Amino acid sequence: MFRKFILIYVFLFSFYGFSQDKTGLVHYGEIQGMGTGAPVGPDYKSVLVFNSSSSLYITRMDSLEGGHINDHIRYEGSSRVSKTVVTNKEGFRYYNHFKNKDFTSRDIGFTYVKDHTPKIDWNISSETKAIGKFTANKATAHFRGRDYTAWFTPEIPLPIGPWKMQGLPGLILEAYDTNKEIYWYFKSIEYPTDKSYLLKPIEHVGEWMSTEDFKDYLIKAWKDAQIGGRMVGENAGVRGAEEKNITEKLMLRSYIEGFADDQ
Repeated sequence: MFRKFILIYVFLFSFYGFSQDKTGLVHYGEIQGMGTGAPVGPDYKSVLVFNSSSSLYITRMDSLEGGHINDHIRYEGSSRVSKTVVTNKEGFRYYNHFKNKDFTSRDIGFTYVKDHTPKIDWNISSETKAIGKFTANKATAHFRGRDYTAWFTPEIPLPIGPWKMQGLPGLILEAYDTNKEIYWYFKSIEYPTDKSYLLKPIEHVGEWMSTEDFKDYLIKAWKDAQIGGRMVGENAGVRGAEEKNITEKLMLRSYIEGFADDQ
């Protein structure tokens, strides 16, 4: 508790001591191995652009990968798995205006979701390690169906990170769930950067989903996919699981965000 107090004090002192609103750009790798029990799957290039009031995380974007990708790839790990790897022109985007506590995203299924910045109840430990040129502190939390470990640096005292990982007294450089089925790792940073033009709110003409609507959308999409797959199997003479065995718990392993017991 005392260490957490000290870190928050350093964060506040450093944050309000900023003399200039510099823009930064972090390059991450994002490995997605949902459902495999290991960090086995697509390794997307992603970026986080930020200043002292907001951040924008972008992944699965054509230009980051050097061109459009739409492929089905077999990965070798503890077991062989096949994953679809797809990028698009705009990518998935997550804009966090943490000063105003507003969070918008262009997410799975090209849905547009608008809500408050998620609250993550982090526990900060005394453990540290070096990541790049930074000293990073360890923190853990449970968030929307998964247990996460994050490594953040108070040397950049902004409560930001990749995807929806945020709320710590420093930039998150690395984060992963229990089995690293989702794993963000630090590559490099430009701070300050001349790419401040990238940091802008997500544009959308039309209605925004709420987080609750997005949750319902994911559950329905998963169940529809399972039912469609079972019908194909039955037509081929393969008997599958009964619908009653299609549980939300299994659905949670298919997405980063499971909404098992929290919002």
